[in-house]
Amino acid sequence: MKFSYNQFSCDVDVFFNVDDIVMRFYDASKEQDEDQIVNLVIVDSGFGFLCLKVKGTCGLLSGFLDKAIFTSNEMALAAIELLVDFSGITDHLPYHVDLVKIINYEEYNGEY
Repeated sequence: MKFSYNQFSCDVDVFFNVDDIVMRFYDASKEQDEDQIVNLVIVDSGFGFLCLKVKGTCGLLSGFLDKAIFTSNEMALAAIELLVDFSGITDHLPYHVDLVKIINYEEYNGEY
């Protein structure tokens, strides 16, 4: 699945837990193949996640999107709309999605 907004496009993975849905936004070209996972793997966390918790005919949507990629509120709303359209929920859907600036990360590769 792809997410497109103006000239930007990225890959989207969709995960299910009963009725709940999680969407992961990322660049598939940065994903390692099984053969590449040897001693040192840099795991790219992607551009963010949206999580829809279904509650009857409604739901609650939360998540975070990388502010360096999702550079406007309109772009973030387009990502939210992608999930809402995918879910089929037509009732009121409150949401809280953070646009975050990645400043640091922790890494463990099994060697140290």
